[in-house]
Amino acid sequence: MKYSNMKNVAEKIVMPEDMKRRIIANCKLEISQTRKDSIMKKNKMFKRPAAVFATMAICLSLSISAMAASGVLKGFFQDIKRPDGAIVGTTYEQATDEIAIELNVNDDVLVIEAYFTGDAPFEAEELGIGDYQIVDGNGKVVKEDTSISYAEIIDGHATMKIYMNDVEDGSYKLKINSFIATKKADQPLTAYGNWEHNFTK
Repeated sequence: MKYSNMKNVAEKIVMPEDMKRRIIANCKLEISQTRKDSIMKKNKMFKRPAAVFATMAICLSLSISAMAASGVLKGFFQDIKRPDGAIVGTTYEQATDEIAIELNVNDDVLVIEAYFTGDAPFEAEELGIGDYQIVDGNGKVVKEDTSISYAEIIDGHATMKIYMNDVEDGSYKLKINSFIATKKADQPLTAYGNWEHNFTK
């Protein structure tokens, strides 16, 4: 496999840009060394393409595993680009571990408290749920919405509500795919992640 092809594979992996560049550079060095070794050994059983591909796979696997084990898979900012390449905004990716949620049910109201698990990764004055789904035990969606109701962030916590008067009593799971953070004079920032929490109404 050519380096250009392997570079494309690496670039499809979602991770911070500086980390991605280091992995690609390291893989290029490893592949170059593998090619040199295969030529020097002149071993017919040692197939260069297979060796290069194996090196690439090991390199990427170890890099990603190391990122996960060391807690490096934290959120990061990513530009929103138009087809012509112009940057029109920014999102915050992989925010799951940096925003936590807790749920309480008060009659027909589902109360969601969202809070930062450490230092806030971005500046915001208000936080709202970008889009969510409520599913039953069979995985059927019983309620979903993309309209945003913002709540003030106080000491890193924001309390939001979902009205459940149209949902029957039972056990459910809340799935949130994004939060929207706002700050005066700034564009809203979408923080993407995967938040799930079971509850009973």
